[in-house]
Amino acid sequence: MSERAESRVVLRVGENPTDDPFPGEALREIAENVVVETERDFAAALDRIESGDVDCAIVEHGPGFDGLSLLESVRRTRPSFPVILLPETVDGDVSRRAVRADVTAFVPQTVENLSDAVREELVDVVPTRRGDQVRMPIHDRTATEEQRLKERALDEAPVGITIGDATRPDEPLIYVNDSFEDVTGYDKEEAIGVNCRFLQGEDTDAETVAEVREAVENEESVAVELLNYRPDGSTFWNNLAISPIRDDKGEVTNYVAFQQDITERKEAEAAIREERKRLQRVLDRVEGLVSDLTEILVRADDRPEIHRLTAERFDSGTEFDRAWIGEYDPTAHALTVVAYSDRDGEPTTIDLDDDRPATSALDRAIETTEIQPLSAGLALDQSTDGDECDGAGIAIPLTYRRTTYGVLAVFDADAEAFDETERTILGALGRVVGSAINDVLSKRTVTADVTITVEAELSDPSLFLIDLAGRTAGAIEYRGIHVGDNGAVRFLLAVDAADEETLLAAPDRYDGVTDVSVLSSTDGERVLALVARGAPFVDALTTYGAEIESMSVEPTGIRVRFQVATEQNGRSIVEELESIYDGVELLAYHETESEATSPQAFKAAVESELTDRQLTALRTAYASGFFEWPRESDGDDLAEAMDVVPSTYYQHLRTAEKKLVRAFFES
Repeated sequence: MSERAESRVVLRVGENPTDDPFPGEALREIAENVVVETERDFAAALDRIESGDVDCAIVEHGPGFDGLSLLESVRRTRPSFPVILLPETVDGDVSRRAVRADVTAFVPQTVENLSDAVREELVDVVPTRRGDQVRMPIHDRTATEEQRLKERALDEAPVGITIGDATRPDEPLIYVNDSFEDVTGYDKEEAIGVNCRFLQGEDTDAETVAEVREAVENEESVAVELLNYRPDGSTFWNNLAISPIRDDKGEVTNYVAFQQDITERKEAEAAIREERKRLQRVLDRVEGLVSDLTEILVRADDRPEIHRLTAERFDSGTEFDRAWIGEYDPTAHALTVVAYSDRDGEPTTIDLDDDRPATSALDRAIETTEIQPLSAGLALDQSTDGDECDGAGIAIPLTYRRTTYGVLAVFDADAEAFDETERTILGALGRVVGSAINDVLSKRTVTADVTITVEAELSDPSLFLIDLAGRTAGAIEYRGIHVGDNGAVRFLLAVDAADEETLLAAPDRYDGVTDVSVLSSTDGERVLALVARGAPFVDALTTYGAEIESMSVEPTGIRVRFQVATEQNGRSIVEELESIYDGVELLAYHETESEATSPQAFKAAVESELTDRQLTALRTAYASGFFEWPRESDGDDLAEAMDVVPSTYYQHLRTAEKKLVRAFFES
């Protein structure tokens, strides 16, 4: 084998490369087996470099030879090839072009001890051979010393590094460094020769894996954060970056991947998210507000009192300067200021169609149900330009679910007031006040003068009761309904005896149905309790205090008739039903004058005396024919349907009966 074949070749390129500006033997002294060759022709030098014929180039730059252009040409195909540039003179343009072309070393010919300077640069580029040892199986047809130098750098890198062979099926790993073992827990012997997907496990995100696979298939770089597994089953978060490596022809020969354990950072991020959630919950219970708002709910008997007590709360504290409450009238699209924190005042009506900036902010608060800023200097009562409040203000919508009852306007002299924390607190305040207003409007009391009766039909095929009715031979008769604390809805239904099995099979047929039990049996009828995880139309009714008068279930739809205390609540229920279901038809909507001793008033009075369990026991007994003679149901069966022991069921039932009889004789 020739001396050149076993040596590292350094190519000197320039106008007169044999006229060394330093002793010729300097290059040969830096390492064993170094061969120095020369080239004057630009094209010939470029061809030798691109073909891999040499290991390093020392290129002169000056009037006689354009070394910068040669460097730039080399970088198009050999971005990492070692090039040491020797410019005759140095100016800004030469320096910028050299840096932009990623020159390996920049040594002006005017530097003192040029020979030593070039020698120092070459020591890094053409390192001393250490026998024929190659640490890992990285192979290349040129087998340049550059690659051996890079291999040592990879071995000692502080992050995990792997290299896969793109020319072989499944891109097996041909190199892993020491840090890879530390990060993943896998030895080199376990990793070499297989694809690195062995790091994946049950909870590794499939979409992220697909993103990596797609990038590799498209020969593109990719960076992801991936949950990986160690041999002992423990997990770690891997900050993974993969890049393709191309040969001189632009073909991808390898993929290099960098792994970094970022588990601590991910855990810290998760802890921060949990802390923020906890802080949010704390803000909703911020000191003073919960107790004050609870007092409003307990003390207030009507809407005006809620307005007054809320306004007084702002006047009694030192947190804010002033506040007022406006009652929203959707029919007139107007806001009437009905309570002030610092004074008595006549109601003032604000036309929300007015295009003044302040009015527009109030309108946006109502429309979006989100807090809106009110500019400094806003007139407190909105009717005049006087009585202004310097500083800052916000408009807080008073909402309950989909209904907006009004606006609470709060002002502070501090122009920096109402940061995110305060807005969160006051937003919760608006929802609590809205809930209190909804509560008093929804109550059935003996003093109610007018109720709103609404009848609607729901024909959306997604309602399982409609499908169930289509599977029965006879009609499904509604006997009652109960909504538990966990949101589960308990329907009491009567069907022909022949349809008993159809209803009992409902939990297997419908995802939302969790249980069906028989409450009573007669020769021709069965009364059953059907429990569902939820029913949006029932939730809409109970949310706004609706009282179901009747309900029929047919294969064509569910017809429900109910009463509410206010026109606004009735309208809100219909709007919510229309937003949930297709096929909602309003059949009737009218006011009904209530007598002082109306059945509805009596029923409301009794229900207010009963606990939830007592009301359920009484309703179940009545719907199942327990009070008929002979009895159509057994108390033990009813207890089982309520998931209580018989003694507890009878205790609830007897207590409910006692309260009912007392209400009848004492009313």
